[in-house]
Amino acid sequence: MSGNNKLSTALPNPDRERLKTHFSIPVEQHGDAWSSLWSTGTFLPWDRGLSNPALVDLLDSPTAPFKLRPGQTVLVPGCGRGYDVHLFATYGLEAEGLEIAPDAVRMAREWIETELKKRELPEGGKAVMKEGDFYKRDWEREGGYDYVFDYTFLCAMPPTLRPSWAVRMSEIVKPGGHLICLEFPLFKDPATGGPPFGLNEGVYVELLGEKFERVVRFKPERTHKIGEGSDHVSVWKRKGKESVL
Repeated sequence: MSGNNKLSTALPNPDRERLKTHFSIPVEQHGDAWSSLWSTGTFLPWDRGLSNPALVDLLDSPTAPFKLRPGQTVLVPGCGRGYDVHLFATYGLEAEGLEIAPDAVRMAREWIETELKKRELPEGGKAVMKEGDFYKRDWEREGGYDYVFDYTFLCAMPPTLRPSWAVRMSEIVKPGGHLICLEFPLFKDPATGGPPFGLNEGVYVELLGEKFERVVRFKPERTHKIGEGSDHVSVWKRKGKESVL
């Protein structure tokens, strides 16, 4: 299968097995397991060093199913080094990144600070990092977010947590707001385990169909090499009455 060949090229079997072994522990301990990887800092195979070009192209597209406005809010859970947090901020959004690993938060803040020295953000743009557990509520912004971006976040958690992921998304995305999903890895057989755990279109539909309306789904022209030919972008609008404020 071409997808399996792609995975072998981009993420060698030893790396996949190392991740799988590292997370062969109770799910309650996964937060600490992610923290230990970031603390060591020598094995971060998911870190590509930049935002996925599929997201860049979507935000630049005149036909995107949403209109970015300065001062709107966006959350990037599991944001790693904060590439996407900074990217959203360059469009004038108040961007927040969430990480459970303290060292990931520290590294992201350092990286963002370096970028801000090169170029100031436009009016309304902010890039803020938060440390917290996505499934708890002590970190979240009052009133929710206009946008949430998920890439390599849903696939990082065991399938048993997927229903809880969907509930949290429905809680933090404002009515009328948008959840942007870069669906990955669609080429991976779910039976092979993870992380990353294999996904497919049906998983997203099942998880989000009740509280969200899918407004678009397409295969991006550009994406990271590991997802070429299989990655899809889907945008979901939160159902419910929008605020007039």
